[in-house]
Amino acid sequence: MTDIVLMKQKIKPGKRSRLKEWSAEIKERNEEAIETLQNEGMHFESAFIERTDEGDFLVYHMKAEDIEEVYESFENSSHGIDREHEEVMRETLESAENVGEYELLYHLDNPNLP
Repeated sequence: MTDIVLMKQKIKPGKRSRLKEWSAEIKERNEEAIETLQNEGMHFESAFIERTDEGDFLVYHMKAEDIEEVYESFENSSHGIDREHEEVMRETLESAENVGEYELLYHLDNPNLP
């Protein structure tokens, strides 16, 4: 069974623009980013900014065969983009201890689409 994950982490005050800059760089380095997804066994990864009265949050939506293997692969990755990603996340996000996780109720994939 595949793992579907949704996570939410607070963005440090004043760091939203830095996070958006990094997101633009990831898009520019698309081939490198896709290679890391393939190495991790990730089906997809999407990132969003949620703006609330309590501040801004980074929201990740991911699908993988085994999310624990993805995390382990990321931690052990030798890809430069992964190390840069880790650095930017430390710079722009509040403590990982406050990551919001969500219980998956259901996920549907359309089998008629690639």
